[in-house]
Amino acid sequence: PAIPPPPPPNISLTPVKPEYLIGDTISIRCEAPWTKEKIQSFQFSGTSGWAVDIRSSKRTYVHTYNITGPKDGGAHTCNYVVLSRSQLVRSKDSRSIIISVKDRPPQPTLTTKPSTGVTIEGQPLVFSCAAPPAEAERRFHFYNEQTEVMDGVMTSTATQADLLVATSSQNHTGNISCAYEEKTEGRWILSYHSQGLEVLVKEAASPPVLVADPLSRVVGEAQPLSLTCVASREDFELRFRFYRNGAEMPPGEGGSETRRRGNFSELVVPRSSRSFEGNFSCQVEEKVGGAWVASGRSQVVAITVKALSQLIPLVAGGVAGGVALLLGLLLAVCLCRRQRAGVHWKGLYDKEDPSTYPMANVNSSDA
Repeated sequence: PAIPPPPPPNISLTPVKPEYLIGDTISIRCEAPWTKEKIQSFQFSGTSGWAVDIRSSKRTYVHTYNITGPKDGGAHTCNYVVLSRSQLVRSKDSRSIIISVKDRPPQPTLTTKPSTGVTIEGQPLVFSCAAPPAEAERRFHFYNEQTEVMDGVMTSTATQADLLVATSSQNHTGNISCAYEEKTEGRWILSYHSQGLEVLVKEAASPPVLVADPLSRVVGEAQPLSLTCVASREDFELRFRFYRNGAEMPPGEGGSETRRRGNFSELVVPRSSRSFEGNFSCQVEEKVGGAWVASGRSQVVAITVKALSQLIPLVAGGVAGGVALLLGLLLAVCLCRRQRAGVHWKGLYDKEDPSTYPMANVNSSDA
């Protein structure tokens, strides 16, 4: 026949509190009634789904643990196991004891400036952590990938803390969150963490590239000139600046106009003048968090504007060369026609070069 289960044990809890805090240490005491059978073990369990078995031959066992959250609350019972007639028999469960656990303070809200979370090295970053209203004393913390952020200047009130990182670096890239501690019964209780925000700190932009048209950088008076400033990237809103002899060019200087396309800007001068030549460079600015951040300047491009009369010798030389080439071609045609009319070279054998033969030996076939 089946062995009936032994009677339930007595269960008690210390310390006794209407509500327990995270970090409290509690002890559950399980005491079996007197029995002639030998006790083998105790089991403690909670309605949240946890259970623990402890081997012990004593009539009483105390299970001690720390409260870590609401999951440690709820109804708790214990029982014991005895050896009876060479069988292990578990007792009836004890009465339930109810443990009430105060939850962590609610989750705060994290915001960043710039709101996109994307900035450039050297620019400021501001993190704001806002907690729900409460009268308890609080202290705030910021985290990057679960590691607390220790640099920066923090200012705080009872409901909000702002962390200013005056000069950001790529070390600030990561998943940023925040939390706060609330002082309750003399103990600091950490809240739930805020939602995480991705922050990306990019390296500063490289200087742009300035390209001239014509590539020779020499242009005739009243001839068109084009200078194109090409940015190294297009990650932010861009604006361009052009410089002549180190000074920024005002709009329309020298009759110029600018045309913006994508990540480059073109400075066009429809009619160049001698007074417009000089050393040109350009610069790109990126809009980051409401501020314009300038790159380094491009390389310098020296533009020379010459009078058209100075450019004529070059053109005339080219024309003379073309005329000489044309005359050479006409002479070759003339010689070919004479050969076809019966002109031949005396004393020549097949495949000999006539250019080395004396002209005195040249006769017409009719002679």
